[in-house]
Amino acid sequence: MNVIFTVVGIVIGALLTFFLTRRHESEKHKRAMITQAYSDYLRGVAEGAHLNLESNEAEIHARIADAKARICLYGSPEVVAQLAAFERAGASIVTPAQHEMFASLVLTMRDDSKVQRADLETVLFGNRAT
Repeated sequence: MNVIFTVVGIVIGALLTFFLTRRHESEKHKRAMITQAYSDYLRGVAEGAHLNLESNEAEIHARIADAKARICLYGSPEVVAQLAAFERAGASIVTPAQHEMFASLVLTMRDDSKVQRADLETVLFGNRAT
């Protein structure tokens, strides 16, 4: 009888380990997809802000569109809402209002409050103090 309990315990332990590991790997994969989509979008916006004669504008826009589609699939509702607001404002980082919206988008993508907004804006846009 003890052998049966031992075997059942081993089987249950193995099944729990399998399902928990599978769940962890799935969450890890989703987090990697989200991170890649966010970073691809931010990179595309940065490239779009620095277009020159050697830039392939169509390729940059295609990469941004691809990243936006992945954000719509994997991103949090808050990030999608911030992205929509940024898109409605023109999806560029030219005006002070667009700077604010882009900084808000990045802060929402970060999903933490460990970075000061002023520090983030300085890193993104440089020192704009007059």
